[in-house]
Amino acid sequence: MRGESDLWNSSSAQARFAPHTEFVGLLPDYPAVLRRVQQLACSVTSVDGALAGRGSRRGHADLPLLDVLAGAGKQRRLLVGPQLTHADSMAEKAIARQLEVRVYGQPLRPMLVFDDRYAVLSLDRADWDGGALVLRAPLAGSCGELFEFKWSAARRPTAESVREGLSGRQLDVIRLLLQGATDQQVAERIGVSSRTVRNVVAQLQQRFGTTSRMALGFRLACAGAVATEKPELP
Repeated sequence: MRGESDLWNSSSAQARFAPHTEFVGLLPDYPAVLRRVQQLACSVTSVDGALAGRGSRRGHADLPLLDVLAGAGKQRRLLVGPQLTHADSMAEKAIARQLEVRVYGQPLRPMLVFDDRYAVLSLDRADWDGGALVLRAPLAGSCGELFEFKWSAARRPTAESVREGLSGRQLDVIRLLLQGATDQQVAERIGVSSRTVRNVVAQLQQRFGTTSRMALGFRLACAGAVATEKPELP
């Protein structure tokens, strides 16, 4: 069986796919990748993605790409490398956008598969800055099979990975918010002003990509940010 490094070598890939140009397109850089992904996301029912997180530009959450994927179809699955589970990471941002996320323990080459009809594959092992290939069916089907193999071997992010980087005060505020406390009740329980609580909530909304307390509470609960306790509010 041909090794994965051979399969994704850009020079050999161009030679291998040369007789099948009707199935292959080339995207020269990240802006071109993002535009093509936006086009594909408008007409699919599912998208599967793998993101590596290496390289200076894509080492943290790629928010434009995540926003596109969040609106793509009904099934949205994302594989991330273990280095993307740290604070302010791709995994955390993806969970906040209601993508199903798993962590793969080995290096990942960035890849997106749309309904097994199209696949977008990075030419660089680190990120999308070096451009990508667009594969159409039937070639895209092999990418879907590779994704399914890695997805089955991946694990769900732990609550500990989601909590990493949150301060003790933020965790206290989250716990009370999930119990249904108001800003004033939270302030009284942890001994700070209501303004401080509002500032903490604003920080959490920015971190988890929400614009309302209800959406923030929902996403925190889904992410397992804290273990909630039985309410003991005054």
